[in-house]
Amino acid sequence: MATFDQSGIDEEIESQILAILCEHPKLTFTSLADAVPEHRWRELFGALNRLRERRQIELCALPWDYEVVLRKPTACH
Repeated sequence: MATFDQSGIDEEIESQILAILCEHPKLTFTSLADAVPEHRWRELFGALNRLRERRQIELCALPWDYEVVLRKPTACH
């Protein structure tokens, strides 16, 4: 039985998210999802959770959305 290695896809999504956040250090989840329509929300939340666990981003609950904040925008340049 063949196995599927998800780690390459995970790294790709995380890199895309970080690149977007380098340009826009504070976004709503909805805006982020609109910027990468090729990824499902479940994939994005998984990637955001991993980035949050590594303290690269912060997630803040809003009344109808989430705010995604890059913790160290100076690391982008």
